[in-house]
Amino acid sequence: MPDKYTYAVARIHTKENSMLSLQELERLLATDGIPEAFAFLSEKGYDTLNAESCDEIIRRERAKMWKLVSELVPDLSVFDIFLYETDFHNLKAAVKALVTQDSAENIFIDGGTVDSALISEAIKKREYDMLPTFLRETAEKAVKALLETHDGGLCDIICDRAYLENCLKASEKSDNLMIKNYGELTVALADIRIAARGARLGKNGEFFKRALAECRTLNKELLAAAAAKGFEEFADYLGGTDYRDAVEILRTSYTAFEKWCDDRFMAEIKKEKHNYFTIAPIAAYVLAKESELKMVGLVLTAKQNKLEEAVIRERLRELYV
Repeated sequence: MPDKYTYAVARIHTKENSMLSLQELERLLATDGIPEAFAFLSEKGYDTLNAESCDEIIRRERAKMWKLVSELVPDLSVFDIFLYETDFHNLKAAVKALVTQDSAENIFIDGGTVDSALISEAIKKREYDMLPTFLRETAEKAVKALLETHDGGLCDIICDRAYLENCLKASEKSDNLMIKNYGELTVALADIRIAARGARLGKNGEFFKRALAECRTLNKELLAAAAAKGFEEFADYLGGTDYRDAVEILRTSYTAFEKWCDDRFMAEIKKEKHNYFTIAPIAAYVLAKESELKMVGLVLTAKQNKLEEAVIRERLRELYV
């Protein structure tokens, strides 16, 4: 039905009014210490009451966001694609902990589709059937590789590429154009990141073939071959793609490139604001809220560590409102 999402999107637009703007993020950055920062966030609707840490405030706000979305969308699995990165991060952490015998709980992060405790238990027992299908093969391959080679970088490559492949696969199954584009952009920008860094480090063609993932807007073989020849050859290839704007930014700094990536994502999701007849504005809200939480966490961490405002300001991203 064409009006299936009209009410849900209207609710989301109401909540968007309470999201932080870039100007408000600047005001948060300008606050004098953590207590004042907490007070500012409280004024903006964040639950800071008796919060023992910055992470707790972020967790509370994320929980509020998902509570709202769960009231509007009966099947939250449509958003799993946004959570796979956390699942694969936790898988990497569990595999490395198996080898290093690290029992610290802070190596895991919240917010995936799979409980991190389950991932940890499955890896410790090497009972991969405990994991959902999309993690099983990768878990077994990563454990085998790390135990045999003790190469943490190889473990990262196995898990990171599997994440990208699952992200693209999930996006291609979606009937929503925004989610399809999200998957494609996620993989393409990750490939560019891998190729740029690898080219500067002098990695060989075998490395790129192993690390890069297939996507529609980049040719994996040509990208790998160019990057293996060095940064200038990589830049020449990239200059002939939809991502040519990234070339000069990559020459500037990786920090600038990461900001460019995040801003490009934000530009894509902003297109969905006024689409009342699909799930896209709700998906866009989820991504936008996560971006806001990432920036709030960055500012709070900077304040805890007494970093200079100028250092943080260059890392601030475009926001949704």
